Amino acid sequence: MKILIADDEDYTREGLVEEIDWEDFGIDEIMQAVNGEEALKIVKWFRPDIVLSDIRMPKIDGIAFAEEMVRLIPGSKLIFMSGYMETEYLKSAIRLSVIDYIEKPIDVVQVKKALRRAVDEIARERKTREADQVNREFRQQKLFELLVHRDSDERTVEKLAGEVGFPMTGDYVCVAVQFPRSRKNTGGELEQVLELVSGIECRAVGVWQEESCFEIILSYPEKAHYRLAPLYWRILEKWPESKVAVGIEAGDCRNIYNSCKTARAAMNCAFYQPDKRMYEIDEIILQKRFMEPGIYGAFLRVLPEGPNRMSEWFQSLFGDLVSRKYYQKEQVYTLMISLLTAVFRQYPEICGRLPQLGGEEQLQSRILGMDSLREIQDFTEKILGCVQEREEALSGYSRVIRGVLDYIAAHYGEENLSTARIAEYFHFSPAYMNVLFKQEMKVTLKQYLSSYRLERARKLLEQDYMKITEIAEKCGYANANYFAKVFRESMGMTPVEYREKCIKSF
Repeated sequence: MKILIADDEDYTREGLVEEIDWEDFGIDEIMQAVNGEEALKIVKWFRPDIVLSDIRMPKIDGIAFAEEMVRLIPGSKLIFMSGYMETEYLKSAIRLSVIDYIEKPIDVVQVKKALRRAVDEIARERKTREADQVNREFRQQKLFELLVHRDSDERTVEKLAGEVGFPMTGDYVCVAVQFPRSRKNTGGELEQVLELVSGIECRAVGVWQEESCFEIILSYPEKAHYRLAPLYWRILEKWPESKVAVGIEAGDCRNIYNSCKTARAAMNCAFYQPDKRMYEIDEIILQKRFMEPGIYGAFLRVLPEGPNRMSEWFQSLFGDLVSRKYYQKEQVYTLMISLLTAVFRQYPEICGRLPQLGGEEQLQSRILGMDSLREIQDFTEKILGCVQEREEALSGYSRVIRGVLDYIAAHYGEENLSTARIAEYFHFSPAYMNVLFKQEMKVTLKQYLSSYRLERARKLLEQDYMKITEIAEKCGYANANYFAKVFRESMGMTPVEYREKCIKSF
């Protein structure tokens, strides 16, 4: 909280600063002024919560200063000081809603009492404003929800519109503003846009539809129509990473739902056309299209044919999606999660080649965090590149050993995975399996399995989202203590120490 002390007597100002424990009142910024003119200049930029002012001051007296101060910052609390208890001064103090009128010589106890009343009144007013703001935001959100549904009760809509000051006659348009999903939005962006709207003689209600996107319903008189396009570009200039989509205009509040529907359809195009920033509706994206149900089945038939064939298939799929651009992005997210999950299950070893992914379970959140189809395509190509590298690395091994390596990659997290179990799966004796494996891999099967588990654990430790116990279980160790023992013998440090080292180096 901030206070301004205005008095031409130095000892009065300095005495108050020294004798009062301002922290007890929550006051952490103090400014001083030696006359009314200086006090007025300070008020304009300092904007104090409380002003403690003498009445008789040079240049501008306390009454004239206070009248201008109340006009500039009406919420500021005023306490007068004076050695003259004149009737006119008292009348002015009452008219200006002064917290207290303190006689000189100053009694510090009286000043403290006045300060406490001022601080308490500020706290009450802030609490009331916050409650009013929450209530207003709730009513605006409720009104928005009613306006974007076709069959909402008209009486309820009119009542809420009247309470928030939203016109029920005029022209309307729905506007969507979207930010990158990786951006940390403060929540204040919507309020700033509403301020821009009020500056062009229009009214609006808006809500955040998700963390990265909000929508506003804009009401404007016909004469203000020409101001809409500049408004959109001001938004884009204010937030260079934002995108704006505009629905069709509605001449009746009962058609607002259609403007909202088309704004969302237009914004869906940002997923397919990330280089654009302004989106408007066209006929092709209004057609209701659903993802063909046979895509996943078609991919499963391609999956065993290897990375080159998969790459061709995905290239065709992405080209088709971009050319159509009318599938809802949520459908594409769902499809790509299913397709890439199938790739991970077919080639589990590629998790170790993608350090940014701890495993298949992080795949969904990673894809859902992408803003465009282009990002998903780049990510898919990286995965297919890892599959290709894996195939090339295994090309020199026999079919049996390649099968063993794939089996380990798929089952290493199972505690009971052993040389005997692997040998049984491939219909060999454990001894013969070991001979075959060591001939090609130069290490025993047991050594390879142990190294593979440690490597997977090390990759997971480099991330910070999994507990040590979870990593131990995921990598096939009986318990966290045994995992820590094995890890320390191999790496020369505990799992916790290794993670701390990785965090520091990062």
